[in-house]
Formats: sequence, structure tokens, C-alpha cells
Amino acid sequence: MHVPAVDGASHRRPRLGLVTIGQAPRTDLIPDVETALSGVDWVEHGALDLLDADGIARLGPRGGERTLVSRLRDGSRVRLGATSIAPALDDALRRCVADRCGAVLVLCTGRVEHGPASVPVLHAEDLAHELMVGLVGEGRLGVLCPVPEQLTDIRERWEGRLGRSVVAAAVDPYTAGLDEVAAAGRSITADGADAVFLDCIGYTREQREVLAAEGIRAETARHLAVTGAVGLLS
Repeated sequence: MHVPAVDGASHRRPRLGLVTIGQAPRTDLIPDVETALSGVDWVEHGALDLLDADGIARLGPRGGERTLVSRLRDGSRVRLGATSIAPALDDALRRCVADRCGAVLVLCTGRVEHGPASVPVLHAEDLAHELMVGLVGEGRLGVLCPVPEQLTDIRERWEGRLGRSVVAAAVDPYTAGLDEVAAAGRSITADGADAVFLDCIGYTREQREVLAAEGIRAETARHLAVTGAVGLLS
């Protein structure tokens, strides 16, 4: 998806490629970050956009491959292998380059693999995690992730970054009800979390607001990642 030029100077604005590891358009995501995107032109592509159901099924996690979770165009959830997704992700990056993007933001907070690109490739994980470190300060971090098989990796990554223990729980951003998200937030704050990071691009502003209504300080990966990326381009 392209944001059209709005004035004579807009052709000089930076253009950011937004790449989901699922399918575009991400109609669940863009409304949450449109204010942050107002300073740039942007293009949206998905790694799975050109694949049929069989092709997508072949990208599921195999053996001990790390599991990633994303969204398809119809709103359903898909599990992907972090290594298996690489060729499809490379194709989405090339489409962003063809659309004259000056940089690309990969909208995934899992560690994803891809080949070299001719423009800078930013990662939601790096941007969002760095900003969340500043927000949590010396407090104890609580982390929500989509599926239980990600919990060990989530804890290891965050504890390595912070140098101290974190509290983590799994609740699926695509299928869980708001009451389930609230319950997961209450659980990890009861275990000592001072702030909660919603560690998947799929978590929404509405889900963050549900936690806020519980008195839980929380931030979404989508908001922090896009804010960080636009800040680097501006």
C-alpha cells in the first residue's frame, strides 16, 4: 500500500517500507501507528503476499526451528519457522526497494532471518526492545508473547539484554479475548512486573488500554517499533 503524495515537497520525504512476515495490508496494525507514520511516506508488503495456502503451509516451523506468529489478510493467525520464512521475506524486501523505499522496517519482534538488501533494514525487535529498556528503567519487566513455545527464548533474550530476571506469560494477540489479555497482565504483575511489554507486532493499542485500565503500565511493540523507525528517518 502506498501513501500518496500530498504536496509538492512530499517527494523529498523519506519513504519507509513496512514488511510484515504475514500478509499485507495489516488493517489491524496501521490505524494504531498512523500518527507515527505521518512524518513519512510508506509502502506496505507482506512476506506471504504472493503465496497460496500450500506455499504458506510449507513455511511452518520444522524440528527445533524457532516459531514466529503473524497474521494473514483474512485475519487468521499463522505459525512460521524463523529460517523457513527467509526467502519469502527477501522477496518482500526486494518489493520495497522496487517501490523506492529508503529503508525497510521488518514488523516482527522475533529474530528473523533474511539476506542482504540494497537499503537499510530495520528490525522491530531492536527498535522496540531498546525503547522498552529505557521505559522500564531499573524496574522488573513483564513480557507477553503469543505462544508457550516462545517463552524460553523470550526470557533468555530479555534477561540477556537487561542482566536480570523477567516475568513472562503467553497470550495470543490474534485469538485471545480482551479478558484473557487482562488476566495475563494481572498474572505477571502479581509475580512482580513493574511494566509490561507486549512482545509481538500483533498486540494492539486496545489490548494495551485494557491493561492500563487494570492499572498496568504497558507498551506495544508496534507503537515503539514504528516510532523508532520514523525517528531514525526523520
